[in-house]
Amino acid sequence: MELLRHDGAEVFLTGRNRERAEALAQQTGARFVAGDVREPGAVDAIVAEALATLGGLDGLVLAAGVLHRAPLPETTDAAWDAVIETNVVAPFLFARACLDALSDGGGAIVAIASGAADWPEAELGAYSVSKRALLWMTRMLAVEGATRGVRANAVCPGHTAAGMGSVVVAGAALEDGMPPPVPPSGTHTTATEVAEAVAYLLSDAAAGSTGATLSVDGGMLAALRAVRVRQ
Repeated sequence: MELLRHDGAEVFLTGRNRERAEALAQQTGARFVAGDVREPGAVDAIVAEALATLGGLDGLVLAAGVLHRAPLPETTDAAWDAVIETNVVAPFLFARACLDALSDGGGAIVAIASGAADWPEAELGAYSVSKRALLWMTRMLAVEGATRGVRANAVCPGHTAAGMGSVVVAGAALEDGMPPPVPPSGTHTTATEVAEAVAYLLSDAAAGSTGATLSVDGGMLAALRAVRVRQ
C-alpha cells in the first residue's frame, strides 16, 4: 500500500483490525473503512463505499487471508469454514462486486495467493487448499474478464519476513528442532518485494499479463530442498 501511495495511487482499504488499519491509513494517506468480510452483506457495503469515495476503480488487490495450523483430520468445522470464507469466498465476493467498475476502465485484479497453492504444506491443509482455490479462481477471472478488458493475476509469496508464513514455519521448526527452510536466494521474501510484484501486475507495464502466477519466494518453489542447494 505504501508503494502504491508513493506512486500516486488513491487507495481504499478494509479489514477487521481497526487500530492497525487506521494507523496505516494515517501513515500513508489511504482511505479506510472497517469491515469483516465474513459478515453477510459486508463486502457489498465496503465496495459501495469505496466506489463512492474514489469515484471509480482501476485495480483490486485481494489480500484477505487467515491461517489455521493443524492436520486436516484435526481441523474443526469452524476452523475450516473460517479459512475458506476468508481466503476464497470473500475474494470471490469482492471480485464479483467490483467487476463492473473495473470493466469501465480496463482494470486489473491481483490476488495474494501463496507458495502453499503450489505445494501442500504440512499442518496447513485448510490454508493450502484455500490458496489453491484462490489461484484457480484468479485464472477463471482472467478468462472471463478478458472480454471486459479486465486482467487478473496472482502473486505467490514464499515465507515472508515477518509475515504469517514465517511465524508458522518458525513455530514448526522450533517444535521439531529444525532450522526454518531457507530459499536458494539465502533470504526470506520481504513485504516490499511482494508489494513491488503487486504494483507491477496492477500497472500498464503488465498489460500483456493475465491469468499468470508470479512467485516471489527467493526460488523456494524451484528448489524445494533449498538448504542443500546453498550448501
